[in-house]
Amino acid sequence: MMYLKENSPIEMLRQMAVYLGADLKEDHGAAILLLDNKNGKGSISLYEVFPGLTAWVYRITFSSDFKFDFIFQDEQQYYFGYHHSGYQLQKFSNEEQPTKLLKNQNFIIVGEPGITSDFTIPKDITYECCYLIINPEDFLSYSSQRRKDLTLRLKEVFAFQVKQKTYRYLGDIDAKTDAYVSLIIDNERTDLIGRLAIEGSILNMLSSQLESYNEDMSSELLTIGLTKAELSKITEIGDFIRANLESNFTMDTLVKQFGMGPKKLQKGIKHLYGCTVNELTINIKMAHAKELIETTDMTISEICYSVGYSSRSYFSKVFQKRYHILPSDFKAAHYKNDFLFEVSYRSIAKPNLSESDIQSILNRSKVENNKRQITGSLIYHNNVFFQLIEGPKRDILNLYDNIQNDERHYDIVTMWQGPKTKREFENWDMALITDNSNIADAVSKEIKGLNLEYLMGDIKNQSLLSERLWRKVRNTLKLEKH
Repeated sequence: MMYLKENSPIEMLRQMAVYLGADLKEDHGAAILLLDNKNGKGSISLYEVFPGLTAWVYRITFSSDFKFDFIFQDEQQYYFGYHHSGYQLQKFSNEEQPTKLLKNQNFIIVGEPGITSDFTIPKDITYECCYLIINPEDFLSYSSQRRKDLTLRLKEVFAFQVKQKTYRYLGDIDAKTDAYVSLIIDNERTDLIGRLAIEGSILNMLSSQLESYNEDMSSELLTIGLTKAELSKITEIGDFIRANLESNFTMDTLVKQFGMGPKKLQKGIKHLYGCTVNELTINIKMAHAKELIETTDMTISEICYSVGYSSRSYFSKVFQKRYHILPSDFKAAHYKNDFLFEVSYRSIAKPNLSESDIQSILNRSKVENNKRQITGSLIYHNNVFFQLIEGPKRDILNLYDNIQNDERHYDIVTMWQGPKTKREFENWDMALITDNSNIADAVSKEIKGLNLEYLMGDIKNQSLLSERLWRKVRNTLKLEKH
């Protein structure tokens, strides 16, 4: 039985990855858990559509009944769900018998802080489900004309639920919602294009569920008059646009590139992305620009030109329309002292690196990190380094440049880099975790009881150089650091 504590969606997915021994790949605003072991096979994906709305997508088969107790916390969240394939059993702690959440059924679950809900996903079934996790405070404060109607309808649900702090709604079997959920299920990408591809479907799913909630309506499956082959070809458009960001696209360009008529292209893009061709192009350019601001030191002008705009003022106007903030202000916010940034990497130590060399690395890290409010953890195991550093973005990027130029190691692989909301290692200027007891003794006060064997798990049949192993270490370290 797994005890899953309600937290941010990524923290909950990390808990699940560690419990199942699964790989977890993180991207900006998305992540995917990949399971292929004795516990089962498949994936669980996460997509942050915007602040306050995250989609959690199951495409998985468990080898035994997967049971977990879910403990609701103080910051109340709403769980809108729909099963495309398979079913789930759910029971609040004050109930005797579980309720079966059926295939093709809309449902809403909310729990009072402190209460527990038991969930069971049966073994040996293809379980495909989409949960929309909504944080009301963040959702309602994030203004968007496109979501105005959704916000009004959600307020009605929230207002009703205030009277019932623990709440479960089971709707009728609803084929209309399934049309949108199937698009979400079929998308396995967590990169920029993958996130944009399902954003429209997620909003359509939520809108459909609210319709079902208000009317318990039934409708025929959505059809758009395009073949699977044509839809498959249209999914390549996002990649084509991102590979040519400096270009200005017209419908004629895409018609020639993909060999389809403009009406079919428009209809397919509207179906898959929930927007027009022009809006899709802008969304991809702006999303890439936002990532560059978050992860690089490029100037706004450099970013502007790199995504195909010749006018910085026009670029700023478009960026502000998309994200409700000027790119210069967004960049400035990312260099405030309280803005955190993380880099984690794996590298190979040069041959014959001595114990004193490693201690020297640690000692220098402590001195420099204290000056710049950088915290983190360094693991050294069988000639392989793994390090996680966190702190002000500018200082972290400068430090990582120096690390990459350090001749004492090579084959440096970046596991993750990006912004974060809180420190994982607030009191660790740089803890060293190693299989060498002499070095471990020197910093034992900072190891906090962490066990390298526990962190690494069974690595007899795994390569120490595999990214999967070090992603697992990163996730375990974050959860078990205290």
